[in-house]
Amino acid sequence: MSAKTLKRFQERAIESGLALFTHAKTLLDVAPADAVSRAHTVNHNGYLLIEAPTGAGKTLVAGHIVERFSQNEDVVWFWFAPFKGVVGQTAGALRREFHGLRLHELNEDRTVEGRRGGDVFVTTWQTVATRVKDRRNVRKTGELNPSIDEMIEGIRAGGRRIGVVVDEAHHGFHGDTQAAKFFREVLRPEYTILITATPDDADVKEFEQAMGIAELQRICVSRADAVESGLVKTGIRCAAYFVEAGREGLVDLEATALREGVAAHRKIRRLLTEEGIKLTPLLLVQADSSNAVERVKVRLLALDFKESQIAVHTAKEPDAGLLAIADNEDIEVLVFVMAVALGFDAPRAFTLVSMRASRKEDFGVQLVGRILRVHRKLQGRAQHPCTLPDALRYGYVFLADPETQTALDLAGQRINQIQTAYANVSKTTVAVRVGGLTPMAVQVTDASGQIGLFQTTPIAPAEVAGDAGAVATGAPVGSGFSTGGDFDFGKFFGVGVNVGTGAEAAAGGATATSSATYRYALRAGMPRRFKTVISGPNEVTEEDCARRFLISTRELFDALKSRIKVERKTLDVFTGQMVLDFVGAALEPRRAAKLAQDALCAAKDFDRRELWFALLRKVEAVMREEVMDEADDPEKVKHLLDVLLAVHPELLSAAQRATRAITSALADADDLPPELLSDEPLPHSERNVYGVLPAGLNSWERGFVQVLEHDANNVVRWWHRNLPSKDWSVNVMLPDGRGFYPDFIVGIEGRKTDDGVLLAEPKLAFERSDEIPKSHAEHKAYGRVLVLHLQGGTQWMTVRYDEAMKKPVLGVEFRLTDTPAY
Repeated sequence: MSAKTLKRFQERAIESGLALFTHAKTLLDVAPADAVSRAHTVNHNGYLLIEAPTGAGKTLVAGHIVERFSQNEDVVWFWFAPFKGVVGQTAGALRREFHGLRLHELNEDRTVEGRRGGDVFVTTWQTVATRVKDRRNVRKTGELNPSIDEMIEGIRAGGRRIGVVVDEAHHGFHGDTQAAKFFREVLRPEYTILITATPDDADVKEFEQAMGIAELQRICVSRADAVESGLVKTGIRCAAYFVEAGREGLVDLEATALREGVAAHRKIRRLLTEEGIKLTPLLLVQADSSNAVERVKVRLLALDFKESQIAVHTAKEPDAGLLAIADNEDIEVLVFVMAVALGFDAPRAFTLVSMRASRKEDFGVQLVGRILRVHRKLQGRAQHPCTLPDALRYGYVFLADPETQTALDLAGQRINQIQTAYANVSKTTVAVRVGGLTPMAVQVTDASGQIGLFQTTPIAPAEVAGDAGAVATGAPVGSGFSTGGDFDFGKFFGVGVNVGTGAEAAAGGATATSSATYRYALRAGMPRRFKTVISGPNEVTEEDCARRFLISTRELFDALKSRIKVERKTLDVFTGQMVLDFVGAALEPRRAAKLAQDALCAAKDFDRRELWFALLRKVEAVMREEVMDEADDPEKVKHLLDVLLAVHPELLSAAQRATRAITSALADADDLPPELLSDEPLPHSERNVYGVLPAGLNSWERGFVQVLEHDANNVVRWWHRNLPSKDWSVNVMLPDGRGFYPDFIVGIEGRKTDDGVLLAEPKLAFERSDEIPKSHAEHKAYGRVLVLHLQGGTQWMTVRYDEAMKKPVLGVEFRLTDTPAY
């Protein structure tokens, strides 16, 4: 008598599996000595795949099929658990649930005598699939026991058949070719049950081809059936955190995910108490490495957990100790480190915090499976119609790495694809007798339902050849079965800087020399001189810069909190619905200090050390003005300045610009040369101030010149190539104190500047660190410098500085008609 009451969908699944194997038995009984008939039967009716979400009772269904079928068929079963650590648990569950089965140990009991239908050996592939033969190995003949190879031969010689169950089939083979060979050459089962949560169809096809399977029959259980029966949770809600570009390093997302996961765990615990359900929920925390476990424990203790409430599991695979921890209600938190392919589930767990990073679908499937199952104490209220509070119907995942949300999204879609279906008996295999004197045989019908008088031998596992060695040396050509020695069973069921095409050419044309042959005079009506920015007579100090370091009350308050606003995206894994909101994330102090030093280093014309102390004095003074007690603590003042410089580096940039403004002045540059001299003739230009295209233009500059030259609306009055560091050149002061000579000076009709001047700079690598200040450079007389980028080699785009992202980005399409107002 089963200890568990079967759900309707489970009963139907069991019935369909029994019908499949019963039909296979009937066909095998027709021609027991005919290897061809046996291969036809096994290839069409001997393989059953059970696929269903974690918690839906896949193992329960398989166990009932094994137990009930063994009552009518003399079959000995080998049940493969995914890991050594769960062999004992699997055997114990089979003993509790299925009293008609007799469990045996391979290490102790490999005798052939007394074997009968319903005998089950629970083991792993690692135990049986090995080359090494020593006294500890089940493939070695001992004093009291034959080898497993000999035992299986003896079972067959006694007229019994072999059945195989592979639990967690996506783990079961571990990519070990020895496992593949053992399955194919030694076991050669008539009946095979494969159990998995989420098969990968491509891997299924590969397995079918490798095993020569003509028809893999399936039992599929949808998530909806399992939810309605109260076996799995209604859904999984997954929270990931996204930080503004440029601020990623400031935020401790691990601490944020852990803090929110703990809050959700404690809310679940309160709800269970309020509902009168005596159950201590379990918080799962997946560390990204063994080295991170202690850090996670320290943080959990800081969140008011006791040492005795926290358990740690760092083994390479699930073991009995892990499963005991999952059931021990004295434990509230389980910190584990485990590879993605090694799954386990804990019915007490509602909440999981993962520090691991992965976008792989298989990783998402494992993460979902660990908290999907409904605990037995809640199953009665969880089944339709559900009477549990909404919060207790869901599982909750909190991700320290936002990219991992993609893995859960894909996992939810894959799980949703499983729709309920039951196994069907193959209609292509029939028992026939040719002539009154010939024995019965199993043959396969063709597409029209007809059978041939003579059929080719189907290629199935080694029983066709009669012994294990035949398959090892190669299989005959037939239905496409390959020995597949290299078949990968591990895959079974799824387990800032732009780079251009060349360097930008150095700016500058030929200088005037006495040997120049060609002279091009400055055209009439063109400007004779421009205004440039020069360093003034006043010297400034670091104190001057600190005085102009202006801090708003809001910025001061945000820095004091040491928290940064983070966007939280909560995904319902199975419906795809997304909810967006914001939370405060803890600031990473060491990263803030590093960014603060970077901001100070950018102030090249100030002494970094002196500027640091000047800013400390300024921040302390502001804090005292705001009557903040922290002003008396030098470490807190230092941290506050770190945060301000890290989160708001623009405050220091603005202070530097304001300071330099008092040391720089507008002045008239020298007159333009009356002639442009060249050793070579220069192409004619309609709008250049000298009437020619100057030498030395790179490809990007030539492209921009073509735009100026082909101005159909006559917005461009003239243009001039602004060579760097000439007495007549136009200089712009950058925020970091460097001088900057924009490539072009352009006269624009209707522009409200002296002579309608617009300064323009076409750039290839505008995101390069030394080019960033140019994206928000401004001339005192001519306004903001127009920085342009040729996107895709066809479209000129403006470049603007994004204050939020702290970097230059592409703006709008460039049009000459927009330049008067730029």
